Amino acid sequence: MEAMPLSPEEMWALQFLDRHSGDWYCTRCWADAMRTAVRPLYRLSVLMGTDQALLAGYEAKADGPCKVHEAKGPRAGGVRGTRCVRSLGKVAVPRNDGAAKEVGR
Repeated sequence: MEAMPLSPEEMWALQFLDRHSGDWYCTRCWADAMRTAVRPLYRLSVLMGTDQALLAGYEAKADGPCKVHEAKGPRAGGVRGTRCVRSLGKVAVPRNDGAAKEVGR
């Protein structure tokens, strides 16, 4: 399967995550922070659940934590987003021996 290039909006969304490296965002809070629609970010979050995305330094999971909800205190802190994403702040670079070495962005 051939990889599709990212749109400018998707690149902008990933750059936002890179600036907030390590912080989990549910797709709704991610969209709110970027002042954009949720739907395109949700589609991107599904793609971020792949091994290729993990090697590129991004992670996504279902029912994960959200930095924004947790910052609102215990009442909203227990709220889980349907899809959550984050930048790992590093890229995994394949080595000749088949392993991966992590390097900073």
